[in-house]
Amino acid sequence: MAYCKKCGAYIPDGLTACLACGFDENLKAGETAAQTKSASDLLKEQLEEQRRARQEENRRWAEQEQERRRQQDQSRQWAQEEFARREAERQNAARNYTYRSTMNRAGTAQSTEGNKLFAALSYLSFLFVLPYILTPQDDFARYHAKQGLKLFIFTIVADTIGALTGFGWILTLLRFYFIYKGMSNAFSGIKEPLPYIGNMGS
Repeated sequence: MAYCKKCGAYIPDGLTACLACGFDENLKAGETAAQTKSASDLLKEQLEEQRRARQEENRRWAEQEQERRRQQDQSRQWAQEEFARREAERQNAARNYTYRSTMNRAGTAQSTEGNKLFAALSYLSFLFVLPYILTPQDDFARYHAKQGLKLFIFTIVADTIGALTGFGWILTLLRFYFIYKGMSNAFSGIKEPLPYIGNMGS
């Protein structure tokens, strides 16, 4: 640690000339002004270098901060786009599900309405085969076709018993009742087994 012998000012380490008055005890009297100028220039250069270093450091920090914010913006934008895409997929799936459910209900209702005639005809003799041939995918028609098959078998058995015993007229009345009951259920859209014989063989 050194102090100027002329004015008493502090002289930084590494310098021999006083920054306040320019005195340098190592130089001759004629060289003092020139040395003072050199010391001042050196200090200015050091300060300028420090200023430039700080500016460069600030510039790099600003660039890094700008890059970080850009990446954050990209991540935020990607997240928003991904959320919008998934939300759109979810809404499309919900709409498709609703559409399919509506179409299935409408298709089932339409099929049932359109095949009530075939279901009713199933109770007339061998016409029970019509739903199996014309509407094999319609559960309502096939249900009444099965009931019609049971009525057809009952008719054969009733005719045989009637021919042997003489009570055929009773069985004939019962058969007409079954026909009426089955056709009424078919036209009303009801899946109900025939009395007595509807659940046989199920």
